[in-house]
Amino acid sequence: MFEQVFSHIQHNYNLSPTVEVGERDSLCRFCKLNDVKFNKKRAHSFPEFLGNKSIFTVNECDECNARFSKIEKDLSNFIPPTIITRLRGKKGYRPNYIKGGSKVYGDDQFITLIQEKSSEKSSLNFSSQTFDMVKVYKAILKSLISILPDEKLKEFSTAIGWLRSNQNFESLNHFPIFWCGYRMPDVNFPIKMEIELTREISDNHIIYILYCQFNNFFIYFPFSPTSKLFFKAEQLASKAIAENIHYEKVDCGDVITSHSYKINLPLGEPDITSREELTIEQLNNILKNRE
Repeated sequence: MFEQVFSHIQHNYNLSPTVEVGERDSLCRFCKLNDVKFNKKRAHSFPEFLGNKSIFTVNECDECNARFSKIEKDLSNFIPPTIITRLRGKKGYRPNYIKGGSKVYGDDQFITLIQEKSSEKSSLNFSSQTFDMVKVYKAILKSLISILPDEKLKEFSTAIGWLRSNQNFESLNHFPIFWCGYRMPDVNFPIKMEIELTREISDNHIIYILYCQFNNFFIYFPFSPTSKLFFKAEQLASKAIAENIHYEKVDCGDVITSHSYKINLPLGEPDITSREELTIEQLNNILKNRE
């Protein structure tokens, strides 16, 4: 049995149509406590730094919202730089700083490199801040649970307990795995967030698949709240080819790490401010040199 649990598309950071998930008069979906406070402002179901301006969870209390914001910082450090994603967060387009004071960032029109000192280097190297893969995984799982209808939450009682704990992957029901996708930045592509959550019952196993697009960044996240399963991304192939998306299987080792990026530039031309899209060679070099 196949069921579409949630589906929503947001164009160009528009605030409408707004989607509210959950019942306002119910207990917090994560802690289930009576004596908790609910913020007058709705909790974002997906972090705002991913561009979410329109999906909110109304039955997430202030305490849980603050708790999960800490692990969402790791997800923020995990995602690629804005020269690839073109994501506009709560405070605008986030720059990546390079040793020496230079910075590089990309918005929906430009890729901009600002150098404090003139240089004829043929490449630039920069790293993301460190992140914990357990927290990255938990942040994505938290967003999945945030868009569940209230009647489906009982299936995730064990998963929510693990999510709220300080436990690592050893106590998770199944091997943690998900895929991230990247697409060539192009000013002609629409600025779009698309979220789709499906639920399937096969041989008495319940399988949820969360598919997300945040401009040029994609997440494919399978999760079973009841079974220990091994997932395959078989259905990603046709979608990746059709939409020119490059997917990578994410290694969820229980480690704290960071990504390193390298941008190759022509000698003597350090300023890459441009209205043009990244070339395939440029993007491949950035991803290839990521560690």
